[in-house]
Amino acid sequence: METVRYWRHGESVAAKVTKDKSGTIIMQMEGEKYPFPTFPRGHLLMGNNGEYPLLSKLKHEIKNQIFNDSWWALERGENKEEIIANIKKKLLIDMAELAKGLEYEMLPPDKMTPSAREIYRAWTKVSPETGSLRDYLCFILQEDDGYRFRVQWLVKWFGWLAKLNPVKAFDYALKMLEHGEIVSDMKERQRLLRRVLMLALEDENIRKKFIALFREINWRKVKLSKADAYFFRGKWFKVDLDKFEY
Repeated sequence: METVRYWRHGESVAAKVTKDKSGTIIMQMEGEKYPFPTFPRGHLLMGNNGEYPLLSKLKHEIKNQIFNDSWWALERGENKEEIIANIKKKLLIDMAELAKGLEYEMLPPDKMTPSAREIYRAWTKVSPETGSLRDYLCFILQEDDGYRFRVQWLVKWFGWLAKLNPVKAFDYALKMLEHGEIVSDMKERQRLLRRVLMLALEDENIRKKFIALFREINWRKVKLSKADAYFFRGKWFKVDLDKFEY
Protein backbone atom coordinates (compact mmCIF):
# COMPACT_ATOMS: atom_id res chain seq x y z
CA MET A 1 0.00 0.00 0.00
CA GLU A 2 1.23 3.49 -0.79
CA THR A 3 2.55 5.46 2.15
CA VAL A 4 4.35 8.67 3.08
CA ARG A 5 8.01 8.55 2.06
CA TYR A 6 9.98 11.48 3.47
CA TRP A 7 10.90 9.77 6.76
CA ARG A 8 12.90 7.17 4.82
CA HIS A 9 15.47 9.76 3.78
CA GLY A 10 15.56 12.25 6.64
CA GLU A 11 13.74 13.93 9.50
CA SER A 12 12.36 16.81 7.45
CA VAL A 13 11.47 17.85 3.92
CA ALA A 14 10.75 21.11 2.10
CA ALA A 15 7.06 22.02 2.11
CA LYS A 16 4.69 24.75 0.95
CA VAL A 17 1.49 25.76 2.74
CA THR A 18 -1.40 26.60 0.42
CA LYS A 19 -5.14 25.96 -0.04
CA ASP A 20 -7.10 23.48 -2.12
CA LYS A 21 -10.13 24.33 -4.27
CA SER A 22 -12.48 24.19 -1.27
CA GLY A 23 -10.37 26.65 0.75
CA THR A 24 -8.93 24.00 3.06
CA ILE A 25 -5.37 24.63 4.21
CA ILE A 26 -3.00 21.94 2.90
CA MET A 27 0.73 21.36 2.86
CA GLN A 28 2.52 20.31 -0.32
CA MET A 29 5.53 18.24 0.72
CA GLU A 30 8.42 17.69 -1.65
CA GLY A 31 8.44 14.17 -3.09
CA GLU A 32 5.05 13.14 -1.69
CA LYS A 33 2.20 11.94 -3.89
CA TYR A 34 -0.55 13.73 -1.96
CA PRO A 35 -0.76 17.03 -0.08
CA PHE A 36 -0.88 16.76 3.69
CA PRO A 37 -4.29 17.80 5.10
CA THR A 38 -3.84 21.07 7.03
CA PHE A 39 -0.62 22.51 8.44
CA PRO A 40 0.74 21.28 11.80
CA ARG A 41 1.28 24.34 13.99
CA GLY A 42 4.24 23.56 16.19
CA HIS A 43 3.58 26.09 18.93
CA LEU A 44 0.26 24.37 19.67
CA LEU A 45 1.62 20.83 19.63
CA MET A 46 5.14 21.32 20.99
CA GLY A 47 5.24 24.79 22.56
CA ASN A 48 7.51 27.81 22.05
CA ASN A 49 10.73 28.61 23.92
CA GLY A 50 10.18 25.97 26.56
CA GLU A 51 6.52 26.89 27.14
CA TYR A 52 4.03 24.08 27.76
CA PRO A 53 2.11 23.37 24.53
CA LEU A 54 -1.35 24.94 24.75
CA LEU A 55 -3.18 22.14 22.93
CA SER A 56 -1.34 19.44 24.87
CA LYS A 57 -2.57 20.90 28.15
CA LEU A 58 -6.18 20.74 26.98
CA LYS A 59 -5.81 17.15 25.75
CA HIS A 60 -4.02 16.18 28.97
CA GLU A 61 -6.79 17.56 31.17
CA ILE A 62 -9.51 15.88 29.10
CA LYS A 63 -7.69 12.57 29.37
CA ASN A 64 -7.17 12.85 33.12
CA GLN A 65 -10.28 14.63 34.41
CA ILE A 66 -12.80 12.90 32.16
CA PHE A 67 -11.46 9.54 31.08
CA ASN A 68 -8.99 8.49 33.79
CA ASP A 69 -11.06 9.84 36.68
CA SER A 70 -14.24 8.28 35.32
CA TRP A 71 -12.50 4.93 34.88
CA TRP A 72 -11.35 4.88 38.50
CA ALA A 73 -14.77 5.99 39.70
CA LEU A 74 -16.26 3.00 37.91
CA GLU A 75 -13.63 0.72 39.43
CA ARG A 76 -14.56 2.01 42.88
CA GLY A 77 -18.20 1.20 42.18
CA GLU A 78 -19.44 4.79 42.37
CA ASN A 79 -22.93 5.70 41.16
CA LYS A 80 -23.04 5.84 37.36
CA GLU A 81 -25.42 8.78 37.25
CA GLU A 82 -23.04 10.81 39.41
CA ILE A 83 -20.09 9.88 37.20
CA ILE A 84 -22.01 10.95 34.08
CA ALA A 85 -23.05 14.21 35.76
CA ASN A 86 -19.39 14.90 36.51
CA ILE A 87 -18.44 14.16 32.89
CA LYS A 88 -21.04 16.69 31.70
CA LYS A 89 -19.72 19.34 34.09
CA LYS A 90 -16.13 18.76 33.06
CA LEU A 91 -16.91 18.84 29.33
CA LEU A 92 -19.32 21.76 29.25
CA ILE A 93 -17.85 23.98 31.97
CA ASP A 94 -14.33 23.12 33.14
CA MET A 95 -12.79 22.12 29.78
CA ALA A 96 -14.65 24.91 27.99
CA GLU A 97 -13.10 27.39 30.44
CA LEU A 98 -9.65 25.92 29.86
CA ALA A 99 -10.14 26.13 26.08
CA LYS A 100 -10.93 29.87 26.22
CA GLY A 101 -7.25 30.65 25.96
CA LEU A 102 -7.18 28.86 22.62
CA GLU A 103 -10.16 30.49 20.93
CA TYR A 104 -8.00 32.80 18.80
CA GLU A 105 -5.95 29.84 17.58
CA MET A 106 -8.98 28.01 16.18
CA LEU A 107 -9.30 28.02 12.42
CA PRO A 108 -12.65 29.10 10.94
CA PRO A 109 -14.68 26.09 9.73
CA ASP A 110 -14.15 26.86 6.03
CA LYS A 111 -10.37 26.46 6.52
CA MET A 112 -10.64 23.14 8.39
CA THR A 113 -10.00 19.74 6.87
CA PRO A 114 -13.15 18.26 5.22
CA SER A 115 -13.66 15.79 8.08
CA ALA A 116 -13.46 18.38 10.89
CA ARG A 117 -15.54 20.84 8.86
CA GLU A 118 -18.33 18.31 8.35
CA ILE A 119 -18.47 17.40 12.04
CA TYR A 120 -18.54 21.11 12.89
CA ARG A 121 -21.40 21.71 10.43
CA ALA A 122 -23.50 18.81 11.70
CA TRP A 123 -22.88 19.66 15.36
CA THR A 124 -23.92 23.28 14.77
CA LYS A 125 -27.22 22.12 13.29
CA VAL A 126 -28.01 19.48 15.91
CA SER A 127 -26.73 21.03 19.14
CA PRO A 128 -25.80 24.72 18.86
CA GLU A 129 -26.22 25.13 22.61
CA THR A 130 -23.07 23.01 23.14
CA GLY A 131 -21.01 25.17 20.80
CA SER A 132 -18.06 25.47 23.19
CA LEU A 133 -17.71 21.67 23.32
CA ARG A 134 -17.98 21.54 19.52
CA ASP A 135 -15.33 24.21 19.15
CA TYR A 136 -12.59 22.67 21.23
CA LEU A 137 -13.21 19.08 20.09
CA CYS A 138 -13.10 20.12 16.43
CA PHE A 139 -10.02 22.18 17.26
CA ILE A 140 -8.28 19.05 18.57
CA LEU A 141 -9.32 17.05 15.49
CA GLN A 142 -8.09 19.82 13.20
CA GLU A 143 -4.70 20.27 14.82
CA ASP A 144 -3.79 16.72 15.86
CA ASP A 145 -3.77 14.31 12.93
CA GLY A 146 -3.29 11.32 15.24
CA TYR A 147 -6.72 11.95 16.76
CA ARG A 148 -8.31 13.01 13.46
CA PHE A 149 -7.11 10.00 11.47
CA ARG A 150 -8.41 7.62 14.13
CA VAL A 151 -11.85 9.22 14.14
CA GLN A 152 -11.91 9.02 10.34
CA TRP A 153 -10.78 5.39 10.47
CA LEU A 154 -13.80 4.47 12.62
CA VAL A 155 -16.12 5.14 9.68
CA LYS A 156 -15.12 2.01 7.79
CA TRP A 157 -16.50 -0.16 10.62
CA PHE A 158 -19.96 1.41 10.90
CA GLY A 159 -21.51 -0.69 8.12
CA TRP A 160 -25.22 -1.45 7.82
CA LEU A 161 -25.68 -1.35 11.59
CA ALA A 162 -25.23 2.42 11.55
CA LYS A 163 -28.70 2.92 10.05
CA LEU A 164 -30.43 0.71 12.61
CA ASN A 165 -28.49 1.47 15.78
CA PRO A 166 -25.83 4.21 15.69
CA VAL A 167 -24.78 3.53 19.29
CA LYS A 168 -24.05 -0.15 18.62
CA ALA A 169 -22.27 0.74 15.40
CA PHE A 170 -20.12 3.24 17.28
CA ASP A 171 -19.38 0.72 20.02
CA TYR A 172 -18.26 -1.87 17.45
CA ALA A 173 -16.02 0.65 15.70
CA LEU A 174 -14.41 1.59 19.04
CA LYS A 175 -13.75 -2.09 19.69
CA MET A 176 -12.01 -2.34 16.31
CA LEU A 177 -10.01 0.78 17.15
CA GLU A 178 -8.31 -1.16 19.93
CA HIS A 179 -7.39 -3.89 17.43
CA GLY A 180 -6.05 -1.25 15.07
CA GLU A 181 -3.49 -0.06 17.59
CA ILE A 182 -0.02 -1.60 17.53
CA VAL A 183 1.43 -0.27 20.79
CA SER A 184 0.05 -1.96 23.92
CA ASP A 185 -0.28 1.35 25.79
CA MET A 186 -2.50 2.69 23.00
CA LYS A 187 -4.65 -0.44 23.14
CA GLU A 188 -5.25 0.23 26.84
CA ARG A 189 -6.14 3.86 26.07
CA GLN A 190 -8.74 2.77 23.53
CA ARG A 191 -10.30 0.33 25.99
CA LEU A 192 -10.56 3.17 28.50
CA LEU A 193 -11.98 5.50 25.85
CA ARG A 194 -14.61 2.98 24.82
CA ARG A 195 -15.70 2.21 28.38
CA VAL A 196 -16.18 5.85 29.34
CA LEU A 197 -17.85 6.91 26.08
CA MET A 198 -20.32 4.04 26.26
CA LEU A 199 -21.03 4.93 29.90
CA ALA A 200 -21.84 8.50 28.86
CA LEU A 201 -24.19 7.18 26.17
CA GLU A 202 -26.29 5.50 28.86
CA ASP A 203 -27.57 9.01 29.67
CA GLU A 204 -30.83 9.53 27.75
CA ASN A 205 -30.14 13.12 26.72
CA ILE A 206 -26.57 12.43 25.60
CA ARG A 207 -27.76 9.37 23.71
CA LYS A 208 -30.45 11.33 21.84
CA LYS A 209 -27.99 14.09 20.92
CA PHE A 210 -25.41 11.55 19.79
CA ILE A 211 -27.88 9.70 17.57
CA ALA A 212 -29.07 12.96 16.02
CA LEU A 213 -25.47 14.03 15.36
CA PHE A 214 -24.49 10.62 14.00
CA ARG A 215 -27.37 10.70 11.51
CA GLU A 216 -26.76 14.31 10.49
CA ILE A 217 -23.07 13.80 9.69
CA ASN A 218 -22.28 12.88 6.10
CA TRP A 219 -19.76 10.18 6.90
CA ARG A 220 -18.52 10.05 3.31
CA LYS A 221 -16.98 13.46 3.99
CA VAL A 222 -15.39 12.25 7.22
CA LYS A 223 -13.88 8.88 6.24
CA LEU A 224 -10.21 8.58 5.36
CA SER A 225 -9.39 9.89 1.90
CA LYS A 226 -6.54 8.38 -0.13
CA ALA A 227 -4.31 11.23 1.07
CA ASP A 228 -5.33 10.71 4.71
CA ALA A 229 -4.60 6.97 4.55
CA TYR A 230 -1.31 7.70 2.76
CA PHE A 231 -0.04 9.76 5.70
CA PHE A 232 -1.75 7.65 8.37
CA ARG A 233 0.23 4.59 7.22
CA GLY A 234 3.37 6.38 8.42
CA LYS A 235 2.16 6.06 12.02
CA TRP A 236 2.06 3.09 14.39
CA PHE A 237 -1.40 1.90 13.41
CA LYS A 238 -3.00 -0.91 11.38
CA VAL A 239 -4.64 1.40 8.85
CA ASP A 240 -5.62 -1.43 6.49
CA LEU A 241 -6.87 -3.87 9.11
CA ASP A 242 -10.04 -4.44 7.08
CA LYS A 243 -7.94 -5.67 4.14
CA PHE A 244 -4.94 -7.44 5.64
CA GLU A 245 -3.92 -9.49 8.65
CA TYR A 246 -1.13 -7.87 10.64
